[in-house]
Amino acid sequence: MQQHSSYRRRRRTTVRGLSLICLVLLLPACAAVNQLDTQPFKDYESAISTLKDQSDQALQTVYQTELDQFKSSISAGDKCKAQQLLLNFPADATYGWSYPQLPPSCDLPQQPLFASIADMQQTLAAMNSQLLNYASLLSALSGVDDTTQFNAQAEAEKFDQNAQSLLTQLNGLGVKTSGISSGGLALFSTLGANLAKNYLENKRDDLLTQVLTEGLKPLQNFADLAGQAMAITAQNAKVQYQSGPADGIVRGIITGQGDGSLDDLLSLNDQLTKQLSLYQNIAKGYAALPGSQRQLIAAIQQNRQVSLAELINYTTNIKQQYLALKAASTSSGDGTGGE
Repeated sequence: MQQHSSYRRRRRTTVRGLSLICLVLLLPACAAVNQLDTQPFKDYESAISTLKDQSDQALQTVYQTELDQFKSSISAGDKCKAQQLLLNFPADATYGWSYPQLPPSCDLPQQPLFASIADMQQTLAAMNSQLLNYASLLSALSGVDDTTQFNAQAEAEKFDQNAQSLLTQLNGLGVKTSGISSGGLALFSTLGANLAKNYLENKRDDLLTQVLTEGLKPLQNFADLAGQAMAITAQNAKVQYQSGPADGIVRGIITGQGDGSLDDLLSLNDQLTKQLSLYQNIAKGYAALPGSQRQLIAAIQQNRQVSLAELINYTTNIKQQYLALKAASTSSGDGTGGE
């Protein structure tokens, strides 16, 4: 009887020990399952996708508006603008070309405004693609289970290559990029790749926030350079206005001589002010990106939804403003104003 009692005690102890061991072994697995809410990443990706779409469409609207005005000016007999289209071909550049150097009597920039906007449009589209690729990468990273599903190093190499190309484009626009290397624009760097690998191997939220924190500096560079690019575009628009028909219209109104009318001047002013406001909101949209990523970090740390109100507000404003600009341009083209 005593032997049976001793056996039962040993068996209970063994069962309790095995249960404890099983519990300890199961805890990490349980912690890894559904540990991270991926919805904030999806919301972040969606917000950046909207910024991309709205800014791309906004610049397309501005480009079409300026191209239509340029054609209208030439049709009305603007010889200087017609001369702007006669390309030069430097002898030392087999495949090179440039816009012509205009005579002093033509108070115009060497490059037509619609062409400058086209260059800006191409560069901004490249920046937008990089931003969306980055947001999509973060969303993918938050949802995978292990390193076999995500090649972090290969992704880092792609971002570095694209950053080099982007720097070249920005320099061509006159954006000041001194002190910023391609690594300074690589939203997902080699260090970020190592942090991502560490996160996937350990599945700890704090390691994922390190990946996001590593991307803040290049994201800030993105915002600053995009702001510079929009400021250059705004300045080009002002120069075009000052050297364009507005001055002639005013002189015609004062002297009673000339083809321009008060309605023409009001239309030009309306379109310019709408463009400037649009450029400002695009710049503000980019400026909101680092703060939005910090909100994403806070959402992970506090296990809550991500607050992207500022970024969403600017993208909404961008859409409203380019639609207003398109409406004003259409009204001008119908004969109610314009050059």
